Amino acid sequence: MALESRYYVGNLDPSDRTHGFISVLHSQQWFEAAVDSGGVHVAATDDGTVGGFIAVLDPSTLSSAGSSPIIEEMLGLAATVEFDSQPIAEQRFAFRGPVVIDRSVRGQGLYSTFNAVTRAAYAHRFDIGVLFVAAENPQSLHTTTTKLGAQPLATFDVDSRRYHFLAYSLARA
Repeated sequence: MALESRYYVGNLDPSDRTHGFISVLHSQQWFEAAVDSGGVHVAATDDGTVGGFIAVLDPSTLSSAGSSPIIEEMLGLAATVEFDSQPIAEQRFAFRGPVVIDRSVRGQGLYSTFNAVTRAAYAHRFDIGVLFVAAENPQSLHTTTTKLGAQPLATFDVDSRRYHFLAYSLARA
């Protein structure tokens, strides 16, 4: 939670936001539900410091943890937006994110490792992953489209902020 808080948009100077940021601070209840579901993967440094984490969650886990207005919008989009010629809600899909990587370990391949680990861990349970990125976060949008291969499918607004709704195949690297 401390790592997420450090990279939360509301806790960063505008100049620090150019390196990417987190749009939502999750509650302790959310983290507990995510960990209990086995959906959080953590990377630690040699001294045991958390260098980064990623969450991949079944929509039902989010419902039990109390979902945010952003997740509610995404669930609505999943019912109408298609990926691979089929509505997302009619496929086995998971929510991906947040992904947080501390600056001290960026550029060492951790993002690619997270992508490989989560594809291996979830491809048997889910066909696709969905995620959101704030429109004012071009660094994260670039990373998710180029390194993850996520496709922007729609935009939506929550609390006067615009977000991209993206999806990617868990089976294809």
